[in-house]
Amino acid sequence: MRITSVCQTPNTATPRHWLNGLLLAVALLSAGCQTTPAPELDYGDVLAKVNEQPDPRSVTRLRSAFLATDEFPDQLTRLTELENQALQLVEDEPLKLGSLGSAILDLYYGSLAGHYVSMKFYEFVENPTARARHAEWLDAIRASIEASGDGSISRPYPAVTPVEPTAYARSGDSVPVGSIYRSSDADDFILLLQTREDDSSPLRSLHFDLNGLYRAIANELQQPARDAGQTPEPLSPFALMAYLARQGDTAAQASIGAYLATHDRQADAIDWLEAASRSGNVLANNLLARVYFEQAEAAEDDSARDAAMEQVLDNYVHAIALGSLDSAYALGVLYLSEKYGAENVTSGLPLLRQAEAGGHPGASLFLGHLHYQGREVEQDFQNAASYYVKASAANNAAARVAYARFLLDRTHTVEFDPRVLAWLEELADRDSPEAMVLIGNLHGRGVATRQSPRRALQWFERALEEAAGDANIINEVAWVLSVTDQPGLKRPQLALKLMDELMASNEAAATTPAFLDTWAAALAANGNFEQAIKVQEQALERARPLLDAALIEELEGHLEAFKAGRQLTEPAP
Repeated sequence: MRITSVCQTPNTATPRHWLNGLLLAVALLSAGCQTTPAPELDYGDVLAKVNEQPDPRSVTRLRSAFLATDEFPDQLTRLTELENQALQLVEDEPLKLGSLGSAILDLYYGSLAGHYVSMKFYEFVENPTARARHAEWLDAIRASIEASGDGSISRPYPAVTPVEPTAYARSGDSVPVGSIYRSSDADDFILLLQTREDDSSPLRSLHFDLNGLYRAIANELQQPARDAGQTPEPLSPFALMAYLARQGDTAAQASIGAYLATHDRQADAIDWLEAASRSGNVLANNLLARVYFEQAEAAEDDSARDAAMEQVLDNYVHAIALGSLDSAYALGVLYLSEKYGAENVTSGLPLLRQAEAGGHPGASLFLGHLHYQGREVEQDFQNAASYYVKASAANNAAARVAYARFLLDRTHTVEFDPRVLAWLEELADRDSPEAMVLIGNLHGRGVATRQSPRRALQWFERALEEAAGDANIINEVAWVLSVTDQPGLKRPQLALKLMDELMASNEAAATTPAFLDTWAAALAANGNFEQAIKVQEQALERARPLLDAALIEELEGHLEAFKAGRQLTEPAP
């Protein structure tokens, strides 16, 4: 089902009604956001100049001038309403576009939607001169948008109204299929729009900056307080989203649904997300699948679980049909994880391959794991490496860590990739303790860098400091310091101190077989075999119900070593 607009505003709304409704929303939702003064540009003067010869720079000035006008907040509802109505009529009733296009451009001559529908109207009535004029404006507006950003989250395209992103997509021969607002607690109001070029192409994500709209509305609502000499109440972006959601804006509905889902209000979240999905919002289907999956995991009986998992399947299948690689990946993982039964596991592989072929880094990473482990595919280390590289090259942090661990594994002979050290250092600069541990391992082994136990220990210390009690990081470092065969790297006293503190403070760690195994190894490394045996027996007791034969065999081997008075030693890291 095609989505024809991002925002659907009731025809009965008036500008002042719009602001009054928003004031009510502000009373319900508020957060600290600062507004910035609008540039002092006269819209009429700028329009007179740009009309002579539209070009990207002039269009950019016109956009700023329009956002700065005192009338903009009042005109916004009418402009959005007209743009939305016009885009809905483009395909089926082009004769109505003439008056609608004129009305839009009377309000704001820089409207992308206005020139797009006007161009379509004059194309239909075969007036090439008028069509060419609007096409010229359309090209200038698109060029202005593209000169101001690249559509990424870090450099979003500018947009004046919530409808303009849809007009941008459709004027570029793309079909919008999903949208959602993204906002932080800062002065930030971003629309994520997903589009596709045709039925066989994957979805493309574009981000649009609606901060101008947000600031203008905030200034309008705060002005009475300023006029009275009072400090105005801050306007939260979430207040604006809440109001837009009530007016039928599918992106806002998806945003509110996502917010409610993260606050354990699943029933309310489903209501909002289903409203968004009925408008063809593929992102709402994706979110609905996740909410229903959480319900399935929490279900107390098989009937409720099966019903929820059926909803998961329906929503993912619908999103996949619209080109969602995220949904293909997610459903593939569910199949491979036996969430739909062992008999359906093989259904997951084609979905993963579909997502991977479209460039989904998570799918590349998962396929790397499967080839590494020989699960559902023949074990192939070179193939695994190629998938890890593809995901890592897409700047996927998890893939870069997994690739490093794969290359450090001594069970294969895949040549070490010299790019890995730089990739890990980038992650370490972003405060990743896991990357710091792996860099320490590289220095400890002398892989891709000079062997240096001192440098390895420094990286381990950085990781422990950054991890702030992360049990997995502590366990990994303590294991290396307990069992390594490198004298300059072995630090049994530090290892035992780390594990003693962890097991005393973290109840989950104290009942986890792998952590108990490390604790026992640290005790043995310090000569306390009696206590090591007791701890290792606890590890085995916790492991046996897991029915993991390989784990139990490993733990039993360690126990025999401790009973024989032997420390564990291995070429670690």
